Amino acid sequence: MAKYPFLSDEWMTEAKKIREEYAGKGAAAPQTMKMNQIVTDVPFGDGTINAHMDSSSGEMEMDLGHLDDAEVTVTIDYATAKAI
Repeated sequence: MAKYPFLSDEWMTEAKKIREEYAGKGAAAPQTMKMNQIVTDVPFGDGTINAHMDSSSGEMEMDLGHLDDAEVTVTIDYATAKAI
């Protein structure tokens, strides 16, 4: 299995493939949440990644970019985001 840096374009592509493969096969997300994330100190690109997590569909989805209707925005450094 190929390894890609956490949150890199390649990592996000592979994560989306896995999410699509298992869509509808897991338990529904226990809480509805729309959260924007600002990840700082990223060791590639311009050093910051804007991403979001959204469970309003019943499944947890993560993607790049921000939601217009997020309930909260969290800023976190890359090492902590990766550890979580």
